[in-house]
Amino acid sequence: MFEHASLRDRVVVVTGGGRGFGWLIGQALLQQGAKVMLTASRHPEDLQARIQEVSSFGGADRCHTMVGDVGDADSCNAVIEAAIDRFGHVDVLMNNAGRGTSEYRMSMKEPIPFHEIPVDAWRAIMETNVNGTFFMTRAVIPHMLERGFGKVVNFSTSLTTMVGNGLSCYGASKAAIETATVVWARELAGTGVDVNVLLPGGASDTDFITQSMVPGKVGERGGPLLPAEVIVPPALWLASDLSNGVSGRRLIGKFWDHDKPVEESIKACMEASHETPRIM
Repeated sequence: MFEHASLRDRVVVVTGGGRGFGWLIGQALLQQGAKVMLTASRHPEDLQARIQEVSSFGGADRCHTMVGDVGDADSCNAVIEAAIDRFGHVDVLMNNAGRGTSEYRMSMKEPIPFHEIPVDAWRAIMETNVNGTFFMTRAVIPHMLERGFGKVVNFSTSLTTMVGNGLSCYGASKAAIETATVVWARELAGTGVDVNVLLPGGASDTDFITQSMVPGKVGERGGPLLPAEVIVPPALWLASDLSNGVSGRRLIGKFWDHDKPVEESIKACMEASHETPRIM
């Protein structure tokens, strides 16, 4: 696991932190002495379970949880205010909260064409993935600019997923996030605030992938699914001082190699920089 001294006492807000990628990242940060705010909306019961888990390794005093809907701008403001009240400031925002094709029960074998996707499903995905990323980032950026330091990590998906049949809602939401990241990084250049994109690099073994999409039980499926932990090392690197000044870049978690030095792993994870994002 990636470790760095700068993660101790680093204050990180992780949306969608009750399970999946969010919890794996939050747990790893806490184990390295970071102070973490975990948020959840649809499954608030997960947050209580996380508090019990962090208590097992003495992290309860450094972990705060809050029910918050990233699709609501006022709720996002409240999350950032609560984190500042609790920990004094915010160093890093992990925009992990997201919704996917489970909103319309997509099956990989029989993908639903875009014109049959329910309107409510489209809205739910866009409100969480696009609006939620924007609202949370908008809420924290003034604070980061005032301090002259901050890091925003936006979560995306592989390019093949963006254009897969039946994935137009999800893919479009992630394409929007990636283009926004490029613009935000450019606008924030020279301020000490960095914005980057992180993705696992393929379908990962989390609750985000439903059983209708991949055969077998969650946690026992094997096959082509990546272990969810691939997201953790580059996420921690992006939260650390080693990534200071790196902005507007796209990192793919599955290329991290634990047997190689950190510098080589990051070089493998980080895609080439494009002044203009390549959408089509």
